[in-house]
Amino acid sequence: MRRALTTAATARTLASSSRLAPAQRARPVIAATRLPAQVQVRQHSHAAPAPVVAPPVSPENTYDIVIIGGGPAGLALANALVSQPSLRDGARTLLLEGGPLDPVRNWDDQGPWSNRVSSLTAENIAWIDSEYSLQKHGELTGGIGAWKHIAQDRSREVDDIIVWANPDADSTPMLHFPGPDLARMTENVNLQRALLRHLDEVKQTKGHKLEIREKTRVGDIAYTAGRGSVALNLGGEWVQASLLIGADGPNSPARKFAQIDTFGHGYNAHGVVATLETQRDVYGNHTAFQRFLPTGPIAYLPLGDETTTMVWSTTPEIAAALKALSPEALTEMVNAAFSLSENELKLLTEAVLTAHNDQSAMSAEGIRSIMALFERRVSDAPRPPLVRSVDPKSVASFPLKLAHADKYIDHRVALVGDAAHTTHPLAGQGLNAGLADGQALAKVLEEARRVGSDLGGITALAQYPRDRYLTNHILLAAVDKLNSVFGARNPLINWARANGLEVFNELGPIKDFFMRNAGSGIAGKRTQQQREFGRARAEDKLNAKAAGAPAALADAVEGLDMARRVASSAGGVIAEGLKNLLRRGADSIEHQQRKP
Repeated sequence: MRRALTTAATARTLASSSRLAPAQRARPVIAATRLPAQVQVRQHSHAAPAPVVAPPVSPENTYDIVIIGGGPAGLALANALVSQPSLRDGARTLLLEGGPLDPVRNWDDQGPWSNRVSSLTAENIAWIDSEYSLQKHGELTGGIGAWKHIAQDRSREVDDIIVWANPDADSTPMLHFPGPDLARMTENVNLQRALLRHLDEVKQTKGHKLEIREKTRVGDIAYTAGRGSVALNLGGEWVQASLLIGADGPNSPARKFAQIDTFGHGYNAHGVVATLETQRDVYGNHTAFQRFLPTGPIAYLPLGDETTTMVWSTTPEIAAALKALSPEALTEMVNAAFSLSENELKLLTEAVLTAHNDQSAMSAEGIRSIMALFERRVSDAPRPPLVRSVDPKSVASFPLKLAHADKYIDHRVALVGDAAHTTHPLAGQGLNAGLADGQALAKVLEEARRVGSDLGGITALAQYPRDRYLTNHILLAAVDKLNSVFGARNPLINWARANGLEVFNELGPIKDFFMRNAGSGIAGKRTQQQREFGRARAEDKLNAKAAGAPAALADAVEGLDMARRVASSAGGVIAEGLKNLLRRGADSIEHQQRKP
């Protein structure tokens, strides 16, 4: 006890001179859900623009569709368009990218790892992988067929996801999502190169009318006379199209032109990213770990046998201090973030901040000396493989915010990806939502072309937001609430979170539903060794670790959920069966409570 008090006092002394920079006010960029602790702001993306008159445009510069943005979302949409027969054969499409694409085309897939990595869901991988085909009823099914161009050894399958928060050293509430086929961690440049190669392949084998102009900046955007098309000034050369699609990021010029407002809020947080070299995992590096800390989550995402990418969401002040550390010191801090208690990590972080504010970054030896003062204790918290080093060139950060556009379409304008919505990276769903946007929009445009509709008309585009807006809004709101609930620290919320997670972790059908709606594969049957963190499927018996009141309540809720599904299918015929199942659930809880 005396040592523990001395340790805490020593650590506080090391951090006592800390003069934290005043917390930056959360710049309320945009807000999608109502959170009492955060300021909500509607962002008007523009003042009334001065009228721009587009000059006459030549037939050579007249297109059916213009896409702004050659990132993963824009290139995936371009591939989706050329995969649709009517659009491939009958629609002239122009994709504009402000930067050069040669670094993507010539990317060395044996070189250093990129720090721009995305988690691709099983659903989106299936879409990228398969080819479109015409079914007997005249419906198109399948995807774009580009996955064969992915460098497979640079794409890592995630078989398990483990999420936890342990504000109390004696409690480790945890969620475990077992695989296989939950997602694949893939560098963005790997996906972009595959999409570019597939466009070339389609051009050679089937032909298409898509043109790419890179290193091309968009200037003025204006409607032509009668609003019959949208014209864009490309450095003095004008082009026009029936439909302008913005895949141009959170500061979308297309969205500003259409005068579409956004709503949301800033998180007063930055995401620190880095590529890590780790110890080799005896089971293979296929597990994603995420720990929720008071300042934000830290995620460990597998890339290779001994390579992992990290995303550490924290305050701007801590992010700046972490980036200023040497690679060796940052390595120690990452290991500390996954191993120390919250109080110990807070003391260590305060010491690092003190040194940073005094213009002297703390050394790795200094971090180890502080950690040596903390009392070692056995913890039930999961722990990823030890980090050996950090690639210094991979360390970077970006601000985090939540944003959602008021609408996805306007006259002759449609938005996809970050131009329409941005979210916290804790669930890895940002790019996945953008890919799903492109898939849905391509189908809508194919149908419009097939029946001879105006591609840029509101009527032709109307189905797109019906398919995507509510789905995306639910996702944004859920991620926002998760960040809020896991980040809060008070006794009542700690208790509710711990007990809620224990129950939720035992709900096989509900977990499957959650992962299905996140686009992941459904948990398959697994061995007892593979199920060491709990039950993998609803029909599996609970193991000893999962027993007790949470397990009983989970059984009761599963019984209720199954009864609800059957009752909704068969109506009142099985109402009595529903009552019996409810009774069984209640009896299960009562039986557990009576046990000595």
